[in-house]
Amino acid sequence: MANELELFYWWFHDDVTGQRLRTAYAMDRATATALYGNVQPDEPTRVVRVVYELGDRSMAAPKHSIVERGV
Repeated sequence: MANELELFYWWFHDDVTGQRLRTAYAMDRATATALYGNVQPDEPTRVVRVVYELGDRSMAAPKHSIVERGV
């Protein structure tokens, strides 16, 4: 089964400098919130990835039949 993963770069407030900064890496909302607290997505950086579960055969390479040619 495939899942869509929505990734952004995120804006956050740095308490040390008092500045609004952007994350160095794209990440999902749960990760950004856990690392930086109150975050806002940088909308133009949105990327959607399709993630398949381990063992999911729906995207496996197609089976090709072997054709042997006589000499």
